[in-house]
Amino acid sequence: MIKSKNKPIFITGVPRSGTTWIANILGTAKGVRLLSEPDNEKYSFIGRIWKKSLHRFPFADSENGAISLIKFYQKIFSGAYPRNRSLVNHFLNGVFQYNALKNESHIFEKEDEISNTEIESRSINFLTTLLYCLTADVWNPFDRLLIKSVHSGLCLPVINNHFNPDMVLVFRHPANIISSYTELKIEDANRNIFRRPELSNFLKNYQDKIRVLNDPLSFMGLQIGIFYHLWEKALETHNQWIETSHEDLCEDSVEKYKSLFDQLNIVWDSSAQNWIEKMNQPGEGFKTYRIAKDLKDKWKKRLNTDQIIKIQKGYSILPVKHYDEFKI
Repeated sequence: MIKSKNKPIFITGVPRSGTTWIANILGTAKGVRLLSEPDNEKYSFIGRIWKKSLHRFPFADSENGAISLIKFYQKIFSGAYPRNRSLVNHFLNGVFQYNALKNESHIFEKEDEISNTEIESRSINFLTTLLYCLTADVWNPFDRLLIKSVHSGLCLPVINNHFNPDMVLVFRHPANIISSYTELKIEDANRNIFRRPELSNFLKNYQDKIRVLNDPLSFMGLQIGIFYHLWEKALETHNQWIETSHEDLCEDSVEKYKSLFDQLNIVWDSSAQNWIEKMNQPGEGFKTYRIAKDLKDKWKKRLNTDQIIKIQKGYSILPVKHYDEFKI
């Protein structure tokens, strides 16, 4: 299939699946503009306003009832959207005293409010454009927009149907993801999406097994399983979507990235290879520096047998095909 050079690219995965690493490398290409996590209300000041009526992981399987979601992503796909690392975004977060603790409290309260009441959506196109202009982040309209998001995984069909991007799904071993969750204390590890009424029909055949789960690690495994099973179902009817895995990209990274560049019709040059080699060094925390060859089975060193079994209990509930050997 011939890909359009101007078609937007949309990269998604669950948090801690390697999407930042992938997006940063793709973003080194000439003529590509990276917009990372524009829908992350924890860091985006304007995203916090847009998502007041939307869950942390908004769900939509059709365009019916997804008006506010579509308006939000329409602004993102226009490109006229302020980056999270802009001075304007940092300034506004500082003025309103949004820090990690306050942001998490805001998300928790919002999730509870949305679950119990209907919140009116807000379209703030003008304010978004104004803040974008204040960043002086003028980009060439002929550049290709690359959007990276780990909070859009429950609404990919709507994004695909409405904006028709080159969709890239990133999978990673659930134990590796959860190992990272526990190490960095990631709140997105479990947002109780299995309790969301809009997912009840999808999960109705598995409720008896879900009810017996009683450990945080099991619920983390379940959440990843829900995402992966939804994506596997979507891939059945969207064979043009590109599927990759963190483990695969860690093996012979340069050649695997060359192949990904080719699939997306992005010109490969030395800057991408230099960036891959630069990142291939020891690192920790939220930095993307890592020795790639050491990451594939890192969970086996980080997690004990009891932790692994608890993760498997949650991940094994749905008929997920990815990492089937891990299921019990």
